Amino acid sequence: MDLYRFLIERSRSSQRAVLALVLISGLSSGLMLGVVNAAAEMASNGKVELRVVVMFAAALALFVVSKRKSMSDASVAAERAIRDIRVAMAEKLRRSELLFVEHTGHGEIYARLTQDTSTISQSMPVIFNGLQSAIVVLAGLLYILFISFDAFLMTLAFLAAAGWSYMQRQRTTMRDLEVVIAKETEFFDSLGHLVDGFKEVKISHRKNDDVFERVSGVAVETETIMVRVVKRYTNHLVMAQTLIYLILAVLVFVLPSLEWSQPQTIMKLTAAVLFLVAPLETVQFAFHFNLKAQVALSSIRALEASLDRALDREDAGQPDPDPQRFAGFRTLELRSVVFRYPGAEHGFQIGPLNLKVVRGEATFIVGGNGCGKSTLLKVLTGLYQPQSGRILIDGIEVAPAALPSYRELFSCIFADFHLFDRLYGLSDLDPARVNGMIAEMGLAGKTEYRDGRFTNLDLSTGQRKRLALVASLLEDKPIHVFDEWAADQDPEFRAKFYDTILPGLRAEGKTILAVTHDDRYFGQCQQLVKLDYGEFVAVERPQGAL
Repeated sequence: MDLYRFLIERSRSSQRAVLALVLISGLSSGLMLGVVNAAAEMASNGKVELRVVVMFAAALALFVVSKRKSMSDASVAAERAIRDIRVAMAEKLRRSELLFVEHTGHGEIYARLTQDTSTISQSMPVIFNGLQSAIVVLAGLLYILFISFDAFLMTLAFLAAAGWSYMQRQRTTMRDLEVVIAKETEFFDSLGHLVDGFKEVKISHRKNDDVFERVSGVAVETETIMVRVVKRYTNHLVMAQTLIYLILAVLVFVLPSLEWSQPQTIMKLTAAVLFLVAPLETVQFAFHFNLKAQVALSSIRALEASLDRALDREDAGQPDPDPQRFAGFRTLELRSVVFRYPGAEHGFQIGPLNLKVVRGEATFIVGGNGCGKSTLLKVLTGLYQPQSGRILIDGIEVAPAALPSYRELFSCIFADFHLFDRLYGLSDLDPARVNGMIAEMGLAGKTEYRDGRFTNLDLSTGQRKRLALVASLLEDKPIHVFDEWAADQDPEFRAKFYDTILPGLRAEGKTILAVTHDDRYFGQCQQLVKLDYGEFVAVERPQGAL
């Protein structure tokens, strides 16, 4: 029922209207059974009345119209529900914090919002068709009851036994399908390592084999479970068909000995039971798809619940009524700030840290690998919220509700930056200006800005960083953050970055936070911060600072 509540909650169309059409479709199909049997009896007497033909034509027309309309409306309702859940989840996701996304993982998010929603979308027409077939079965049973009470009891007993057997195995099937969903997410993650790390995999035979073994291993595990599910479903299907033929055998061989039965009665019952074969198979098929859709919906609900809990804890995802409240800041300060990753109480942490950044100055952050430089940048930019300590702007603490406005101060190029194909968030840009900046970065002929997007992103790492710098400069934020931007540049562009670009930004009143290892350019900063094992070992003004 959770699946139907999901549709009712998310869909804008009338569920009562859809269900009414399904009911009409099923009853009209059952009506045709009665009309056909009546016509057959009349034909045996040498005459078929016109009113019976008219009744059949009317029932057929009603069936066609209601079936088409109900299936169409059900599919539209399902697609609208899927759209709504995707949009709602994306809305919550964009309001969530970076730690939640990092902890959840891309594979989990993509699988829930793509594969699971597609499973529900593909299942809904089958499920509604099964619902219509269930009504046909009900109508058929009522028709059998009208003909023979004993036959009705026998048929009902057989169907109840089949239903009970199926329901007994339903929990096992659902558990298997839940494992399959988890394995498919694991497969996406493993395949991501193969695709994203293709260069590294390609040059190492052993790594290549190891990664492939992982990918194929997960695929085999998924196959094993799905084969078990399919075999169980096949057994149920064969059992249901066997029961139908057993019912026929009872009607033909047993029923005549229990009550007086005319040949016409046996023929009507036989026709009625045979009429139920296809609807019963459809119902069973729909049950199987319903299980898959229920498991998929449960996974989506679980992710949504995790998002809701994260948003409740963070309470900082709503837009600030004054997003430019900090635009005129003079100082940014960390005061006794401590951050540790969740679940790592005794593991790595940074802090307590005390740091003051003055507007218009450049602060360089240096330190060995793994000392916490990138983590510090995420704390400084408000992407990570410290467990203790305070972040202050002009001596006033930044409250959690003001974090969205605080983040508006920064334009960042992280070490693991994402390069967008469009300049999102920027409008009314002059393409000539953008292409001029691209040329200044030495990218003319490699990519250009046309029709609101970059024509090529298939660039080297250094070139991608230069294109990201173009986007960052166009954002025109008060604070520019660079996480080892110059590490992948040639000497010419490295020198241009430190000797021309950074001083140019400072001349415009911009503030710079940069992680760097280029000690020959330390003179370009006004504050040098040395970090070691998550703590500041020195905060100083370098010699020769401009």
